[in-house]
Amino acid sequence: MVDQNRAPLFEALISHDQKSKGNFHVPGHKQGRAFDENGNRWFHPILRLDLTEVGELDDLHDPHGVIEQAQQLAARAFQAEHTLFLVGGTTAGNLATILHLCQPGDPIIVHRNCHQSVFHACILAGAVPVYLKTSVDGTNGLEMPVDPEEVRTLLSQNPKAKAVVITSPSYFGMVQPVRSIAGVCHEFDVPLVVDEAHGAHFGFHPGFPLSAMQCGADVAIQSTHKMLTSMTMSSMLHVQGKRVEVTEIARWLRMIESSSPSYPLMASLDLARRYVVQHGYDEFDKLLVHLNHFRGNIDSFRHLHEVVFPGGQDPLKLSLRAGSGITGYQLAGWLEERGCYTELADHDKVLFVFSLGTTEAELRRVADLLAELDESVPDLQGDGKISMPPLPESVSPVESLGEIKKGPREQIPLAQAVGRISTEMIVPYPPGIPLILPGEPFTPEVVDYLMSVIRQGGNVRGIFQPSAPHVSVLK
Repeated sequence: MVDQNRAPLFEALISHDQKSKGNFHVPGHKQGRAFDENGNRWFHPILRLDLTEVGELDDLHDPHGVIEQAQQLAARAFQAEHTLFLVGGTTAGNLATILHLCQPGDPIIVHRNCHQSVFHACILAGAVPVYLKTSVDGTNGLEMPVDPEEVRTLLSQNPKAKAVVITSPSYFGMVQPVRSIAGVCHEFDVPLVVDEAHGAHFGFHPGFPLSAMQCGADVAIQSTHKMLTSMTMSSMLHVQGKRVEVTEIARWLRMIESSSPSYPLMASLDLARRYVVQHGYDEFDKLLVHLNHFRGNIDSFRHLHEVVFPGGQDPLKLSLRAGSGITGYQLAGWLEERGCYTELADHDKVLFVFSLGTTEAELRRVADLLAELDESVPDLQGDGKISMPPLPESVSPVESLGEIKKGPREQIPLAQAVGRISTEMIVPYPPGIPLILPGEPFTPEVVDYLMSVIRQGGNVRGIFQPSAPHVSVLK
């Protein structure tokens, strides 16, 4: 009988702390006895649990005790056959999974709108990505869901493909037709890997979409810290079926994650699982009621409007845009000046993220603040809205991304990069979706967009700024 009221790893940490009479092992702060005086006032409770593989505390990379028990409880809660705890975020899970599935030169079908970590995994594995196009609705500029028939076409054209990798939900909460895509993949006996970083709460309330595991994915990697209650950098990797080997994913995790994993992070995963099982349904029930009322207030605004994405939508994500050439950067800046910090902003909108930690009182305060912002929009000086350029009509590279990155290169001003081939990922961050991948050309639209993002204060990884913005291109 599985007892979801237990938290075996956390319980073992408390037990060890209570019975330990001598600490002669790492880490050197000795459970907070030697630490910066001012910092210790804030860190001390967690430092007591910052331990290592001693006593009954088990070993993440070879679990046979409390960590194994905690992972088994998580697998049952998240409806998987196996669950692995991650202390390197969903990034570590993406890397390990693709390194397991692909040998150098192997094709892998990848949604072009995946997080940069998926493309980093292709580089490390030497895999050759075959891109699923990202379609955009011409009327509103928003991403469209993946067409399962395109997945079928690419699998037919690439019979040696080792996997299909998609992201669902997106950073902004758009949900892909995972069940249909999984069905197509399994017709070809190919595993479906879902980067579900923003969907750890899916499946815990009928008001949410089903989780990737419930929809038949073979692997789902979730950032438990993003939408549930574990600590930052802690994630879970869920596996079901026989198309992937969980032991091989674990072997790769031993290579790419620290051999000294954080026990506070791992214990927070154990507690996050217990919390969502014990309280998730009721707390999400109340939260969704509050959010419906909150959205009702926004519906009456004159200038601010919620962005509604095509396909399924996560109700815990809210994107707002304004007219009159006002960018998301400006909306976020106005809110920050008044102590309200949002998840991200881009050229068009600002994103709010809600969770089990969001209170009714907090929603009332931000609703009042947004009402004030709505009244202030006509007084804001529009920077001139810029349009997101279409992602390149990617022709899958004939060689791996890693080989492209190793080619002869030079740095040139971004303004002069039109027509040149990038050797780097160019990634507006957040959300971390590459606008340009190694091997893709800079188009006039992309260069104009990047220059505008930088001018308006956005952060773009892969661009160097010794003076003017520079990029790395093939010679």
